[in-house]
Amino acid sequence: MEYNEIMSRFKNVLSIPPKGLPADAMEKYRAMYTEKNRKSLEMFEKAKSVIPGGVEHNLSQNHPFPVAMDRAKGYRVWDVDGNEYVDYLMCGAPIILGHAFEPLDEKIIDIIKTKGPATGLTSEYEIMAAQEIVNHMPAVEMVRFLQSGTEADMAALRIARAYTNKQKIIKIGGSYHGWSDQMVYSLHVPNSGPLYSKGITKESYAHIIDVKPNDFDGLEKAFRDNADDVAGVIVEPIGGESGAHPVHPDWNRTMRALCDQYKSLLIFDEVVTGFRLDMGGAQKHFNVMPDITVLGKIIGHGYPSCGAVAGRKEVMKVCAGGLGEKIYVGGTLAANPITTAACYYAIKYMVEHDAQQKAAAYADRLTKAMNDLFATRQDLGFFVYNFGPIMHYVTTGFFSVDVSAPDALKQVLTRKAVADSYQIVTSALGLCSLAGTRMYTCMQHDDEALKKTLDIWEQLLSAIPKG
Repeated sequence: MEYNEIMSRFKNVLSIPPKGLPADAMEKYRAMYTEKNRKSLEMFEKAKSVIPGGVEHNLSQNHPFPVAMDRAKGYRVWDVDGNEYVDYLMCGAPIILGHAFEPLDEKIIDIIKTKGPATGLTSEYEIMAAQEIVNHMPAVEMVRFLQSGTEADMAALRIARAYTNKQKIIKIGGSYHGWSDQMVYSLHVPNSGPLYSKGITKESYAHIIDVKPNDFDGLEKAFRDNADDVAGVIVEPIGGESGAHPVHPDWNRTMRALCDQYKSLLIFDEVVTGFRLDMGGAQKHFNVMPDITVLGKIIGHGYPSCGAVAGRKEVMKVCAGGLGEKIYVGGTLAANPITTAACYYAIKYMVEHDAQQKAAAYADRLTKAMNDLFATRQDLGFFVYNFGPIMHYVTTGFFSVDVSAPDALKQVLTRKAVADSYQIVTSALGLCSLAGTRMYTCMQHDDEALKKTLDIWEQLLSAIPKG
């Protein structure tokens, strides 16, 4: 689906009042959800006494309570009550070979048994992993491993400022670049500013410039008004929240040109797109070369303590050198043998099994099939679009509400509540997705997964009144 059609369909969805299920139908599915997940509910009640809010995972479905998972294999996950789900969460995108991919797991188990998990010192695997990343990503010449995508984004901003000797960072609204103080701004919803800023000082945003997605005039003005002080632009190259705010076809090229004009650095946050959109990342897909590339969980295929900042040698050199000449980054478990070996072997297996292409081909099929199904209910306006194996399904469009509207907050909350109710239904029926908006595919999703997925969505549609 092309950009103009996506935006037109978003506009249509936002023009339609969200339609929830009738009270009796919703009560039925809530009861089903609770009955099927009794152990999860018991665990949640215990968790609330020792964990704030009773849940630690931003990816969890929290309404009416989070489901506790027990195990995963291929494209399936099973919860502690034994319920099976078709999984499209994929740990938030890193799983593309499939859960518990035995060849990869066997390599890691052998490393733990023969070498131990970590020493805090260099191992051969960090060099091997870095070389694999360099081999595949055209804008990357050097790699510095860290412990998460959040840390990698923090380092990227520090590198940009040190290299350019400038202060300002342009952040595109609605994007997610981790949860460091300076990046929790216009989070999720463009122009929402410090909506999530509880506990963060105003000074943390002093050098952040917020620009709306695909606002070409606004971007140029941000550069022009800060002509001598823009260190860089940080962006998710398929659009904020990994495509929830889709990128205009000319947006990345325009950012590249303006960064060149004003001697600023372009930072691609490829935590989701790296090795998922393309083995060469979004930079290869769009043929736009960033100066700095941020990588996260996907390079470890779900193994923990995983992140990296990468880029041109000339830029990355600020991570080296003597006292006062380099930026300071740290992390005792960064580049540990488990994570870097997982990175090295996962990339090898992705290539060997053509994982990215298989996951993308399935996503294309599922996207078309879901759109065909949704076309039978044009009164709802539901639609799906995908960037390869990164799928977005739009039911109420709560991420895209114009925050300048007088009733914006009410709209967001109402539309989010209805989307949450849909997710209760799909979860009760055996579908696992992200935040009621996203689905990630892996190379092991098959015809059975597609059929089950369509059956679940058909049941939801049939429960929503027509007209």
